[in-house]
Amino acid sequence: MILLKKIYLKLNNIINSIVNFSAKYEIPLSRNNYRILRMKNKHKGKRCFIIGNGPSLKPEDLEKLKGEFTFSSNKIYKIFDRTTWRPTFYMVVDPIVLEENVEDINEIEAITKFTLRGYKDLFKADIYFNNNLYETERGTFSTKIMESLYSSGTVSYHLLQIAYYMGFSEVYLIGHDYNFKGAISRTKDLSFLRNEDNSKIYFSEDYIRSDEKKAGQAPEEMYIGMEKAKHVFEGSMRHVYNASRFSYLDVFEKRNFETIWRDKHEEIFKKTN
Repeated sequence: MILLKKIYLKLNNIINSIVNFSAKYEIPLSRNNYRILRMKNKHKGKRCFIIGNGPSLKPEDLEKLKGEFTFSSNKIYKIFDRTTWRPTFYMVVDPIVLEENVEDINEIEAITKFTLRGYKDLFKADIYFNNNLYETERGTFSTKIMESLYSSGTVSYHLLQIAYYMGFSEVYLIGHDYNFKGAISRTKDLSFLRNEDNSKIYFSEDYIRSDEKKAGQAPEEMYIGMEKAKHVFEGSMRHVYNASRFSYLDVFEKRNFETIWRDKHEEIFKKTN
């Protein structure tokens, strides 16, 4: 029995190596990788919204995003009791967030759910990604997400890589307040955020339970990753905009959320009249 188990594990490792090697060339040798390939340029030329969980996020904003392609993450379900909106895509990558809230996260309503392959036994996702954790590779922006995603301080960085692969030409960030202790900026002094009284992080007072471990923040790494994402998107004539109602994140061009929503509905109205 022990010998059979060793043989099975060895064969399984060989198969995984072949699958991962083929993924470098976007050859899907697994059902999971085939699902990833089917996403490639599926929404080419369209727009989407990546939703952060900052205090500027409002339920009424999410209601206005019905019918839009939306990406959400972590404990977005904490706002579900105040909105009938539900996300198109959902992702969790932080092990602390997942392990501390695994039952609630597994109940999240979304059309497609993502996580990392290492959490396959915890989270019932639709698609699993390899995640490159080498320090020298952090901040790399993957355009071949079947092979691997890369980390850079926030799950939104993973979502930007996925949105790019899907072909979205306009990506709008909302709820990305970036008001963490240690936040950096190329244009303003954010040293006052070192005072925790000035650093409310989430849209809900009960976002983190009193008995819950807190996930760490990496605002500098996040900032550098956002700069990288901007460079990659603009290099292919696509754009990321910051449409958060309030934000210290100065990497992307600011857009007014109400204007974006109103212009879209005026366009729809003209086409139907």
